[in-house]
Amino acid sequence: MTGKRRVRQPGDREMAPGRLALVQSFVNSVNVEFGPDEFATTGGFTRWLEAYGPPGAATGVTEADRRRAVVLREALRALLRENNGGPRDPEARAVVERVAGRCPLVLGFDESGTAGLRPVGEGAQGLFGQVLAVVVEASGDGSWQRLKSCHDHRCAWAFYDRARNLSGRWCSMAVCGTRSKMQAYRQGLKVSASGPVAD
Repeated sequence: MTGKRRVRQPGDREMAPGRLALVQSFVNSVNVEFGPDEFATTGGFTRWLEAYGPPGAATGVTEADRRRAVVLREALRALLRENNGGPRDPEARAVVERVAGRCPLVLGFDESGTAGLRPVGEGAQGLFGQVLAVVVEASGDGSWQRLKSCHDHRCAWAFYDRARNLSGRWCSMAVCGTRSKMQAYRQGLKVSASGPVAD
């Protein structure tokens, strides 16, 4: 990731390792609960590309590119919900496959000589290809299943689960975990207060 800035992670979690941090930053380009959405405008998407994308990715960004970025981002978020125990989302998988069809990848080598998938395209399409290449690589090395969307649907922040047994459910136990547990507790109180119905 070429990112010039690091977004503070909830619960003081560390960013995902290596190139997977790009996917995490892409998905977290919107704070679902509080805003803002960095992809809300073409200018905002361009600024995000300048900060996180490969060199030249921010050149010639169009409104269509911005819309495709939002669609891909939300499809990836749905896949991250799957990684956190959510239901399979065939529509999200179809979106990712459709975007991938427009973003050819080739074998390339980085500065250290390590082989990996590299996008053929440039600009926003190149960035989409790079994001998808990282997803493929992370799926192969086992790190993909650790990138999750917060179990609290109001939050949906992408976080990297470093627990040995993949037990992380919330981006922040202190905030989202506590809120979810309190909600479950209150629902339990309502059920017990209503009690069984007498015959």
